[in-house]
Amino acid sequence: AGIRPPALVIVGEVVKLRKSIDWFETRPLFGKRMVITRTRAQASELVAQLEEYGAECLEYSTIHIEPVDDYQQLDQALERIKSYDWILFTSLNAITYFFKRLNATGRDSRALASCCVGAVGRATAEALMEYGIRADLVPEKFTGEGLAESLIKNGVQKSRILLPRALKAMETLPEMLDDAGAEVTVAPVYQNVPPQGRKEELREELAKGEIDLVTFTSSSTVTNFLTMVDAADKKELDKLLTNVRIAAIGPITAETVTRNGLKVDIQPDKYTITDMAAAIVDHYRDLTP
Repeated sequence: AGIRPPALVIVGEVVKLRKSIDWFETRPLFGKRMVITRTRAQASELVAQLEEYGAECLEYSTIHIEPVDDYQQLDQALERIKSYDWILFTSLNAITYFFKRLNATGRDSRALASCCVGAVGRATAEALMEYGIRADLVPEKFTGEGLAESLIKNGVQKSRILLPRALKAMETLPEMLDDAGAEVTVAPVYQNVPPQGRKEELREELAKGEIDLVTFTSSSTVTNFLTMVDAADKKELDKLLTNVRIAAIGPITAETVTRNGLKVDIQPDKYTITDMAAAIVDHYRDLTP
């Protein structure tokens, strides 16, 4: 009969109770199909929260994370790690690959004992705790710019700062710190590369016109999504995204969306996965008559 779980068959007088026991179809995101573009390893939190509210999530990882080919800059920094005043982490991936390399060189978290540590947001700070590191600074605004502003407010003149990050990343943070008189060492520890496969499947889903929302959690997810969609021109892109709403986790991601000629419909006040999911739910609740 084509019935798939979750399903409930009701017979007899109990049918009269349909409205009171119809918990599934009354959820705010029921019937909404959403494309999740985060890396497969990191998408589960967002997917779980959206599915809890009834959404059908289609995972199309637009990012594949790999270590950099050359760790020379980081290795040189680790040799003089005690000379740094601050180490700044702006992503979960930066933490993962920094500590992998730290351990590979025969060191552990104790090597950071003489440094202050900054984290771009709550999730990053929580990830550091897994390595026994408590962040000394978490800005109120969870962006690289917010982290730079918090540091500059406390004074960074002549401070030596290590920034493990992606091979390609926004230059706002190091440039702001450099302008404020800090000496910044940028050490790439990972790189974002577009994943192979599922390109045609993604295009087909969009062409059917049955996608309600696409989520973006970084600028890389935006650019790689557009690469996967591979629209011939802006006209074709607009056609594929007809009636598709776009959610961006924060201002930098939103800027990348708009720079590519698209409109951001949903952006949370706080730049976390939980707040993003809540903003999506609120958006669709507001649309409900």
